[in-house]
Amino acid sequence: MTLITAALVFLAVVRSNAFEFWDPAEEYPGLNTYFDNDFIGSSFSDLQKDYPNLVKISSLGKTPGENEMHEITITSDVSSWQTANKPSVKYVANMHGNEIRGRGLLMKLAYFLSTQYDSDQDVMDILDATVFHLIPTINPDGFDEAYPSCSGVRGRYTSDGTDMNRDFPSHWFSGIRVKTAEETQMIKDYAKKVPAVMGISFHDGALVTNYPWDGVPDINSGIYAASPDDSLFISMAKTYSLNHKQMYKPSAQCGHDDFKDGITNGNKWYKVYNGMQDWNYFYNDCFEVTIELGCCKYPTDAASTYSNVWSDNFDSILAFSKLANYGIKGRVTDFKGSPMTGVTITVSGVSKTIKVRHPEGYFWRPLLKGTYNISASKPGYYPLSRRNIEVMENESTVVPFILIAKNPSQGHFRDEARKENNTNEQNSSVEDENTEREDENENVEDNESIDKSKNMDGNKDVDENDSVDDSENVDYNDIGDGTGNGSAWVGEGPEREGPGGEPEFAVDPTDFPPDIVDLKGEETDGTENENQMSVWTDLPPPAVRSKFTRPHSFSLPLTTTSSPFSPSNLYSSPFTTVIIDTVLRNDEGTPEDEDRIDNETENRDENGGEDGSEDDEILNYSSDSNSSAIVLALLLSAAFILC
Repeated sequence: MTLITAALVFLAVVRSNAFEFWDPAEEYPGLNTYFDNDFIGSSFSDLQKDYPNLVKISSLGKTPGENEMHEITITSDVSSWQTANKPSVKYVANMHGNEIRGRGLLMKLAYFLSTQYDSDQDVMDILDATVFHLIPTINPDGFDEAYPSCSGVRGRYTSDGTDMNRDFPSHWFSGIRVKTAEETQMIKDYAKKVPAVMGISFHDGALVTNYPWDGVPDINSGIYAASPDDSLFISMAKTYSLNHKQMYKPSAQCGHDDFKDGITNGNKWYKVYNGMQDWNYFYNDCFEVTIELGCCKYPTDAASTYSNVWSDNFDSILAFSKLANYGIKGRVTDFKGSPMTGVTITVSGVSKTIKVRHPEGYFWRPLLKGTYNISASKPGYYPLSRRNIEVMENESTVVPFILIAKNPSQGHFRDEARKENNTNEQNSSVEDENTEREDENENVEDNESIDKSKNMDGNKDVDENDSVDDSENVDYNDIGDGTGNGSAWVGEGPEREGPGGEPEFAVDPTDFPPDIVDLKGEETDGTENENQMSVWTDLPPPAVRSKFTRPHSFSLPLTTTSSPFSPSNLYSSPFTTVIIDTVLRNDEGTPEDEDRIDNETENRDENGGEDGSEDDEILNYSSDSNSSAIVLALLLSAAFILC
């Protein structure tokens, strides 16, 4: 009985992650023919007309042969895809005009996603979380010249004789290229407009998933050439090959090919320079693989070819598409809450960095299961590091960043704050003297008020940041993540007394040993320099005093939420997501706060201290970065008012 129950549970889990197979050619028979370029354009137009909320079409331009290079974007609420908090995947085919399977595969994928959104929950989930960009042919002129042949080369090249997969810039070589085909330039321009996280280029002539590097100058062809994300690419490649009906089988491979698990490193197979795969990975931060769909490049029978390529690749292409949502993701904003682009995201132990390219500051970085130090940096801003970020398998961890500018006009106003504090203190002192004299002359009977005025005037030992403690007037439940849960600074540990003996909410950078990861992702000894500085360095001096203890950083238990996510969630996704969160806790600890802190946290509090031990982890911001900016703004505003 136990075995039967376990089997049923296993089948339920598998089904919950499986898409229901359907071949669009059953309803649209033209998809099982060797359709021409005009068919692609008219089909995309029909889909956009029938599904305007899901489909948006465009043209990358006209080729020398007067063919439009058609593109289709598919996602929920497609009109706002450019600003949506969703990763993009980019799939292209027919780079070599005589390699035709990818054309049929992507056309059927476009129809499947568009037509099944309302009836298949899995399709709805993936389109609610991901943006698909599909280009069935990037060499339509070549296809027009090609004809059925398993090994011929007619139609392989563009109309000007260029092999597109040898026509992209290479980071290994400098200098000016002799020429670039117009089709290649279209793809380069398109890549700048579409910051895809992952990509596939479909080819024919073998049955294998190929991953970077394709070519390294110092490594001979036939020798493995690992990229900085080699383990990740192996996992991505296996996700495709092992979900394919045939690719992983030795018996399905072509000729003398011997690809274990149906995958290969590009340089290990044969060296290719100036290929699109390496170019996308190095220059565009697009984790792209090249997939060979079949041994015969251009089979004679279109119906069986396109029918088989869809059934064989159905599970693999959809499973691969989910990977864009796994790893880490987040948003980078400045101190004012404005989104930032051009920010470099660095992962400890990986030399490959990525740039934030999304106009709203969102980023996605595929990663395998593990614990990482993540850094965000941009010239003119202080780098920020987040330590010990845990990434689980087939999950995403949200890691937001708020960068503080070094330029005063951009928000670094520490010196200006001090000047204003000094001016306010001087003005306050003069006013206090006048008030005291007036009170004495009028024989005011309120001795408590007189004593308070005298103390304010005569105490020469008061710190310049000392102020009347009116923190009770601050509703700390209204700051943080905007939910009323009080997400803000983490507070638990030894109290630091203020000038008046009461506990002080300390944000002085000198209280905390620097918790830094440099731009190369390596931990440092705490020595700060111009290019390597903790976020604490740019916070204002201690000014706000309250019953809350000093911030003591620790790794909170990560909250895992399963599908489907609430639409109101900033980082909504139908896939499992882990959110790095923070809490605000007072001396007694409210029941609400205690519910959010587990035994691990209590153990850290007992073992941690002010000595800057390893328990003093990086400061965790709320998952709502705008609310975190509000927290900092409140603290700085209090510095001006109270001091």
